[in-house]
Amino acid sequence: MRFINKTTVYEGSAALHFKDGKLTEVLGPGVYRYFFGNHRLTVVNLLPTHGVVGGQEVTTSDGGSVRVSLLLTQQIEDPELHYRSGQIGSSSFEEIKTFGADFAVATNSSFHLAAQVALREWISSRKMAEVVEQRTTIAEEISPVIVGVAQSAGVHIISVELLEFNVVGGLKAAYADLLKAEIEGQAALTRARNESTTMRSLLNTARLVREHPGLLELRVLSAGQKPRVTFVVNNPAGNDKVAPDGTDLSE
Repeated sequence: MRFINKTTVYEGSAALHFKDGKLTEVLGPGVYRYFFGNHRLTVVNLLPTHGVVGGQEVTTSDGGSVRVSLLLTQQIEDPELHYRSGQIGSSSFEEIKTFGADFAVATNSSFHLAAQVALREWISSRKMAEVVEQRTTIAEEISPVIVGVAQSAGVHIISVELLEFNVVGGLKAAYADLLKAEIEGQAALTRARNESTTMRSLLNTARLVREHPGLLELRVLSAGQKPRVTFVVNNPAGNDKVAPDGTDLSE
């Protein structure tokens, strides 16, 4: 006989009630007392949780290697189905004693394993260049497989996202050099475009000056430039003549 005194199931959780080793009901939030008989409550978290799938190194069809990991956001929708699918109480779960109940915490699951398998199949069926080019679509393309397996375990997959993607092995340096060359090429192209724009502007200016010489005078006036006058001190009056630009006009 097991005595449970005031077991509390909190909001965002549900409890699987076992009596004499049999699952009899799923309990919602509340306070429960069982004074006689062999009772056990296994509390299941119904709030959204996150799980990382990966950090695994996968070989492409042409011998390249990448390390990929996914981030799954999941939520248990059917605690009883989740239990009967083997997720709770199996070696993939760890039980924590709390207030007379067992709290089931997932450390591994069937849909996490399905995600690993789907990820490996997706990468191994493609060449290295295709994997790198299509990496942003990995999560979207393998999501249906993960969602299907999770539904059979009473779990709703909220999202599947690519968390990590790295080229590993000898190709890592090669792809780094390729990226560097692409960036340097873009920088050179930008400089060439800027120089071309500057040259076109100068050519347009030269053409306008040839066609309209008065533009130079307008340019000088707009810049605020004035004629320069030079004065010569201590010269006998009338002996020297000085032009506005400082040129000696005396005979």
